[in-house]
Amino acid sequence: MGRFSWLRLYRRHLLASAANDKDFFARVSELRPQALHRFGFLSGRSVEYATARLPLGIRYIHATGFSSSAERNYYEILGVPENASRDEIKKAFHSLAKKYHPDANRNNPSAKRKFQEIREAYETLQDPEKRAQYDRKRTQGSENVEYAGGGADGFRYAYRTHFSDSFHKIFSEIFEHETDHFASDIQVELSLSFSEAAKGCTKNLSFDAFMPCDFCHGRGYPLDAKTKVCPTCGGIGRVTIPPFTSTCGTCKGSGQYIKEYCMSCKGSGVVEGVKEVKVTIPAGVDAGDTIRVPGAGSGGRGSQAGSLFIKIKVTEDPVFTRDGADIYVDSNISFTQAILGGTVDVQTLSGKVQVKIPKGVQPGQLLVLRGKGLPKHGFLVSHGDHYVRFRVNFPTVLNERQRAILEEFAQEEINHANSNSIEGNWWQPILEHITGPRFMLELSLIMLILLFVKKIMG
Repeated sequence: MGRFSWLRLYRRHLLASAANDKDFFARVSELRPQALHRFGFLSGRSVEYATARLPLGIRYIHATGFSSSAERNYYEILGVPENASRDEIKKAFHSLAKKYHPDANRNNPSAKRKFQEIREAYETLQDPEKRAQYDRKRTQGSENVEYAGGGADGFRYAYRTHFSDSFHKIFSEIFEHETDHFASDIQVELSLSFSEAAKGCTKNLSFDAFMPCDFCHGRGYPLDAKTKVCPTCGGIGRVTIPPFTSTCGTCKGSGQYIKEYCMSCKGSGVVEGVKEVKVTIPAGVDAGDTIRVPGAGSGGRGSQAGSLFIKIKVTEDPVFTRDGADIYVDSNISFTQAILGGTVDVQTLSGKVQVKIPKGVQPGQLLVLRGKGLPKHGFLVSHGDHYVRFRVNFPTVLNERQRAILEEFAQEEINHANSNSIEGNWWQPILEHITGPRFMLELSLIMLILLFVKKIMG
């Protein structure tokens, strides 16, 4: 980029900004001094001068002969219909990008402009929010334009875009290829069925992430780009501003500088895309668990990709309930099975198994199948337990024979209870007699008889 080409960029974007923007003067003050130093404004006074003189170029533009970038039809640029899917847009972009990429058309300046249009269209249409905003602007048409009477000067108008947007776009085009994109972690949610969480499974995940650029293979610059001695540090790799010394921000300490940059990724080495990862889910994961997959996150220029963090969600199961590594399942049995015992088929993680019903089992009583639960991670005991909870079904309708049998059974229970009561309380009448009022009289009479007999015999 030429020494003063940034001024041309500034003028081009300024034409599309609001001429009476209230934030204009405040935004101009945000010009970074190092940016002005780079383009020849070396002294502080020059910086102030340049900053103060920039607004002089503002004026209203006559309505005729003006073309805004908002009027571009991004769908026509990519050659896709307005209802095209993200995959169709991505496919069209890659096809056109290969055709018009500057690295493949070094002697064709128009190819570079065409590539920039293609990239701008793709970046807008592949993002759902940007695409929706773009479609709204297209349908609104002239609603975004303010008209004012201008007398002999004709109609004057200005778009309602803030100067800050144009300001950001100008300098992002100048400096964005000099900024590294660092790797970052990504977090996604994964919903599993109870069986998948219990037994483990393999899942294919798709998510938005930054990936290495296909055109420069993640370098950020063309494959045949030439390296030069860093103009900032003179090839040392360090910058000294007494009393401090720091790593050169231009060459990142390498001492070498590459002026050219990849037009596809803007020098970052990565592009936005959809990443697909095959993940193995271990058996026994629970809702709320997080699985970390190193190197599966967003990529960065010259660095390993970040990690992918998968937060697990588990849907409820109609048969099983869970408490940690233990599993609970209900088993319905008849009241005769509860009384007499028997066997019943119970559903487990590995299929149905037959279990023995203890005689006289009570409603809600648990039967434990040791070690038949879920895997335990990090414990000496490898698996939890499987609990069978018995639910006793009592009949609500009986025929005559069933009622007679139950009534006979009930009478036997009553008789048996009375018999046990009599046999168990034989001492009760004696106790009642001893504590009665006649017992002392009878005892006194017996004592008199014994004394009388003793006197006669003596």
